[in-house]
Amino acid sequence: MRKRFFRYFDSVIKMEVEREGKTKFETDSVLTAPAEELDSDVANHLFQGLRLHGLEGSSSQDFNEMEIVETTDGFSIKIELHDDQAILGLGQSIGPLNKRGAVYEMYNTDEPDHSPSKKRLYSTLPVFYIASARRQIGFFLDHPGYSRFDVGFETRDRLKIDVEGDGFSLFMFFESPHETIRDLFRLTGNPLFLPAWALGYHQSRWSYGDEKSVIEIAENLRNKKIPCDAIHLDIDYMDSYKVFTWDENSFPNPSSMIERLSNMGIKIISIVDPGVKAVENYDIYEDGLKGDFFCKKEDGTPFRPAVWPGESRLPDFLNSATRKWWGEHYDRLLKDGVSGFWNDMNEPSIFYTPELLKELQQLATEIDDNGIETEFLFARIASKKKYYDYGKDFVQTDDNGIVHLHRKVRNIYGFNMARAAFEGIRKSRPDSRPFIITRSSYPGIQRYAILWTGDNESSWEQLLSEIRLIQSISLAGVSFVGCDVGGFGGDCSGELLVRWTQLGAFLPFFRNHSAIGTRRQEPWAFDSEVERLIKKAIELRYSLLPYFYTIHKQSADGKMTMIRPLPIVWPKDRETYNADDQFMIGPSIMVAPIYQRNSKGRHVYLPEGEWLDLNTKRAFASGHVWTEAPLDTIPYFLKEDSMVVTTCSSQFVESGSWGDLRIIGFVKNYAEFELYEDDGISNAHETGEYSLKKIVVRSCTDGIRIEVLPKTGSFKCRERSLTFEVHNGERLYAVSVQDSPEGCEVLVK
Repeated sequence: MRKRFFRYFDSVIKMEVEREGKTKFETDSVLTAPAEELDSDVANHLFQGLRLHGLEGSSSQDFNEMEIVETTDGFSIKIELHDDQAILGLGQSIGPLNKRGAVYEMYNTDEPDHSPSKKRLYSTLPVFYIASARRQIGFFLDHPGYSRFDVGFETRDRLKIDVEGDGFSLFMFFESPHETIRDLFRLTGNPLFLPAWALGYHQSRWSYGDEKSVIEIAENLRNKKIPCDAIHLDIDYMDSYKVFTWDENSFPNPSSMIERLSNMGIKIISIVDPGVKAVENYDIYEDGLKGDFFCKKEDGTPFRPAVWPGESRLPDFLNSATRKWWGEHYDRLLKDGVSGFWNDMNEPSIFYTPELLKELQQLATEIDDNGIETEFLFARIASKKKYYDYGKDFVQTDDNGIVHLHRKVRNIYGFNMARAAFEGIRKSRPDSRPFIITRSSYPGIQRYAILWTGDNESSWEQLLSEIRLIQSISLAGVSFVGCDVGGFGGDCSGELLVRWTQLGAFLPFFRNHSAIGTRRQEPWAFDSEVERLIKKAIELRYSLLPYFYTIHKQSADGKMTMIRPLPIVWPKDRETYNADDQFMIGPSIMVAPIYQRNSKGRHVYLPEGEWLDLNTKRAFASGHVWTEAPLDTIPYFLKEDSMVVTTCSSQFVESGSWGDLRIIGFVKNYAEFELYEDDGISNAHETGEYSLKKIVVRSCTDGIRIEVLPKTGSFKCRERSLTFEVHNGERLYAVSVQDSPEGCEVLVK
């Protein structure tokens, strides 16, 4: 076993481990930072018994012993855990924010059943934190193949990571979780800066299958004055599920339809799957054959998976030539007016292969009237179909001509598909910001696409699960994330949709999506009261867009994720480790969603300082409180000495700049907020076409002093008023001023 150490930043150590005589697969394409090699004496000292983050003169409780050993299949990493330590993160994995006491697998899998027993889902984001009130250590296991995390399950005081393959890289971050996320951005890239309309409400279903249905949805939204910025087209817009095509019968003139929707302020997002239908006279298929762009079996023959179109081919996205070829085809839909893309089924999901069909057919011939044995055979057939691992059935080839078994690089398949889309769209539309969604991902995905959590279900249990899941994903540096509001599978109730929409209003990606054959869940699909409350929640989101757009830009600049679990902000407060049913969105707002049926309120934990209930404008001291929350209310709070900038709700997002603004503050001493604005769609901000306006509120002996400092950037904001509503826990200070590029200062007594 060979070990090499590199220093990335002052506080980040990279350890490379390889089998003797073997070379591990490098995933350097996911990294953006250079490495500097450590002095060998320092490296050897660091590895011997690896005492992580040890302090001079500290007790054994201040260390975590780590051991790495070779195994038959690869390596085993064992890390000692102490009783007071939580394991936070592990990306898209079911369970509480603290992952101790369970087993998780890193192997991207199409798994619509998100029950607590599931060990793997669509994305591999192996970033985790050993955290306690005393100290925190961050880790990123950079390995594109299979790994298994036993987080104190078999042995309570041990984290055991089994890594399959010839090597891996392990990054260790010896900082606070907040600083670790910043270093993750430096290491794997800053999040994508999206068009402003991406922050609006999105409406989707599998499927709005023809032009009439799409227009009807759009007209309902506008007639009912429900804000919306995008409608998503699922697989049925395509001709026989052939990617990059339109069904000419259902969508005879897509560009005309999209122009009509554009005049209503609504964008179209179309789904794109990697499975290419294997049929003659289909140019994507035939060009892929000519260019040798498809995955193969080890013997060099075609790999023939079946997905939606039937027999298909999978592009080999490990190869840059394939990525370039694939990326060029998004322009076909862009020319029709499509504004964004939804990359789905890219784990990759496979329904079956000819070989598996034969196995299943053979098993079926054994079915006979044999009681329990027949029942077991039925179970074997179903299990083999559902859980068959195609990772050993085909290979991929990198740019150096090296052939890799798919199982060894599976976890970066969706990552590289998103990369292909991003690079192709940027080449086709260099002056615009791409909007790309992906279901499968790997660390670094944030610089190419946004992530949603996949095919969840309409249940109260999964509503809570999504609250936790989104926080774990954010801990991996994936900032723009969301879930299917209302649930994808199963039938939603009106109450559940209201509560889920209230959560969605505070998530970066805000989309209502449901499956074919389930109860409709557009805002008007229930009764008039449910419609009113859903509309109210969506309008709340649109009123918060100045705040959301600013924190989105801060995230794109590498400062922090938009969603922030409480232990990231207050790592020394042990109570926050269990408060995983609430979270911070940006630096100022804490959200405590309702996730239980018939609830009229909930328990909330308020960390240090005081908090302002933004529904009642009542101030609370830190600690455990009960807050009332009838069906029309989602509990959300403003942190002491912070502000939120709001505006009037609109039907859609016209730009990244706003009209009249209302600044709500809870200021005991001093607060500031830097409001970011631009045109909302182009890359002109890169050459100075933006506005950054710093707003300062400070308490003084005779009242409060408000300063709006001169803005930076050349973008011109519209004429408007700034209305301040500043609370200090005892009284309200209110004043309105005219906004100007030169800023202003006012004392409110």
